[in-house]
Amino acid sequence: HTMAITRLTTCNNPMEAHLLQGRLEEEGIHSFLGGELMSGYPPMNGVSVFVEEEDYSRAHTLLQNTSEL
Repeated sequence: HTMAITRLTTCNNPMEAHLLQGRLEEEGIHSFLGGELMSGYPPMNGVSVFVEEEDYSRAHTLLQNTSEL
């Protein structure tokens, strides 16, 4: 079956996105990053963090509780 993913948030830079992704993984929530440029330059419009729809509410709660990473 195909899994539905939804955007959790958009981070200002790749480092912030990777920190959030690490926190999500610690909670057992798999996430995907989108918007990163492969060339290594920071993307102009930030880095989106996506999670599976079934994990969204848990991930969103985690995001609210860790807004100060």
